[in-house]
Amino acid sequence: MDGFQRARTADQRRQRQEDILRAATAMLEEMSVSELTLRELSRRVGLAKSNVVRYFETLEAVLLELLNRLAQRFLEELRVALPSRLDASRSASERCRAVSAAITECFDAQPMLCELLSAQAGVLERNVSVEVATQFKFSARENLLALAELLRRALPELDERRSTQAARTIVMLAGAIWTQSHPAPTVRAALDREPDLSFFVTSFPTALNATVGTFLAGLLAAIDVDWAAP
Repeated sequence: MDGFQRARTADQRRQRQEDILRAATAMLEEMSVSELTLRELSRRVGLAKSNVVRYFETLEAVLLELLNRLAQRFLEELRVALPSRLDASRSASERCRAVSAAITECFDAQPMLCELLSAQAGVLERNVSVEVATQFKFSARENLLALAELLRRALPELDERRSTQAARTIVMLAGAIWTQSHPAPTVRAALDREPDLSFFVTSFPTALNATVGTFLAGLLAAIDVDWAAP
């Protein structure tokens, strides 16, 4: 840390930000979001905390940027996964099941994304400036609109408003179900010990697939219902 040199060009600054994001990624492969600290991140990057915040104002700002990048990777994988599962000649309910299966497969392949989604509203968005929050929300908006477009291609019965509603709901479901399916160690021990509590044990992919599939089927079945109406 004593040899710290400030990044003086845009390329050097971007490189320093990439170094910080790589270190945060490595930490999340070892621990949960709640265990991360700016002190440990700084140590792994080889910078003092005061120097890390030159590039990201808080630890939460680092994780929001990482969340955005992982969401973009999820979308790229879903663009590949959906066509292989879809058959336009199938019924709407069958296409709903195919879409749900593809979405579940892509979320399940990205546990780090799910972990960050589960912490987004309650943790990551609580310690950032208005500027960082605005930037992140614009990026999240673009990701949601891209997901909505993929849903419309697979389920053309959905208009733009309903596909956007579906995209937002699916992302919220992924974060919520991840939280419930990954309880704290003491809660997991209690569930494993008591057979009468077994109905609390949740498999993330199983629960997400069933919930998203049911939601999409219900959305199509109620296509004429305007839920926004008073």
